[in-house]
Amino acid sequence: MANTLRKTLALPRIDFQSPQTRILIGLIAPSVMTGMAHHMFGVTLPAIREDFGLDADMVAWVSMIYTLPFIAFMPLYGKLGDDLGKQRLLLWGTVIFFVGAIMTMLAPNLWWLMGGRAIQGLGSAGFVPLSIAIIAQRFAASERGRMMGVWNSAVPLTGLIVPYIGGLLVDAWGWRAIYPLILVAALISLVMIQRNVPGQARTVNWRYLMQFDWWGVLLLGAALTTLLFYTSSRPITGVASLQDWRLLALCLTLFAILIWWERRCRLPYFNLRIFANSVFTIASFTAGLRMFLMSSISFLIPLYMDEVHQSSATLIGVALALQAGSLFLVSRYGGELADRWGSRRPVVLSMGGLILVTGALALLPANAPIWLILLLAMLHGFVIGISLAPLHRSAMHGVADVESGSAAGVYSMIRFAGTILGTAMAGVLLQRGLTSLHSTIGAYQMVFWFFTAVALAATLLSWRLRD
Repeated sequence: MANTLRKTLALPRIDFQSPQTRILIGLIAPSVMTGMAHHMFGVTLPAIREDFGLDADMVAWVSMIYTLPFIAFMPLYGKLGDDLGKQRLLLWGTVIFFVGAIMTMLAPNLWWLMGGRAIQGLGSAGFVPLSIAIIAQRFAASERGRMMGVWNSAVPLTGLIVPYIGGLLVDAWGWRAIYPLILVAALISLVMIQRNVPGQARTVNWRYLMQFDWWGVLLLGAALTTLLFYTSSRPITGVASLQDWRLLALCLTLFAILIWWERRCRLPYFNLRIFANSVFTIASFTAGLRMFLMSSISFLIPLYMDEVHQSSATLIGVALALQAGSLFLVSRYGGELADRWGSRRPVVLSMGGLILVTGALALLPANAPIWLILLLAMLHGFVIGISLAPLHRSAMHGVADVESGSAAGVYSMIRFAGTILGTAMAGVLLQRGLTSLHSTIGAYQMVFWFFTAVALAATLLSWRLRD
């Protein structure tokens, strides 16, 4: 029976005693944990908005506050992982995430909620770069695309049922009800990492930590924070978003100081020479645009269904489950296509598909049937999933093993910078549209047209990828 099912679904035979399989299981566990947190939290956004009486741009901040430390500390985990041991940092990150989840669940007010979300982001910042680096080190180049596809499929796999379960929990007991399951997943992750990911028998080098480029860490975090403040400044300074020129000037100054410092630092936080690798650079910025589009649509769909169609949290969970489920189905095959065709063609296909999806969302009238929105959410998952593993594969092509952690950290930072900026822009543009157009459907259509233009730019950039 099991063999028949495996052959029908074209699944490979899995040897669970194989060291490589055990490594994948250990890396997939924290991905499942963060995937649960991501998909369930998306369902809670309308409930949190109503509970705290938030405008659209402030709702975006509740979502982004997780992503800000998530991207700012990716290079830190990658750099320290090369020297202190990647398994050790995976364990530390899981513990930090667990603490943040408890804070969020018990938050008495909005600021405690946002603080807990930020700590969760800090804890999970290392999972992506450390996992990419471990796969790049432990697997042959000819199978990295497939292995990254298998590993990447963990997050969308959780989306097959988790958003629906999250919707049921929110409808029954409120948005806090999602967190007990997330906490259990964190405990399981600790066990899986400890048992399956090889550790490095080395003591903590405190002298190395004292000499580490902490100024670079601080400057990068400050620069990214002020960039986000400028993008969505109204909740912070009271000035309309994208119009507080003080924040823009401060942001540019901080980035300039960061570049100057990293060039003169003996042991830089991240080596700017890595951008001399044009394959790495193009793949990184294409991945950033991909995440810009993915995060914006994932942020908008729950609000769109709530405001335009008055959908329940359960139905919103169905939409997010369809999106994540379709992403899961194709993400593994995206890696296999990249191993067979090269990285460029799957990525171009993916970015072109995003043009069609966002354009269709922009054309939908207010009385569009709900099944059509569900279909577009599912198609969004299909087209976005094709490019995930090919971009990882392209970025790490030609990177030396000794720099794998650092390179993966920088790549992941750029990639997820797109996540936070996409969510910020979606919130800002939606609030502007709601204020100026006095039409809910008109505001959403305006925002979707903007992201259609971004999808076109991403498609053009992806043509420059090398296989």
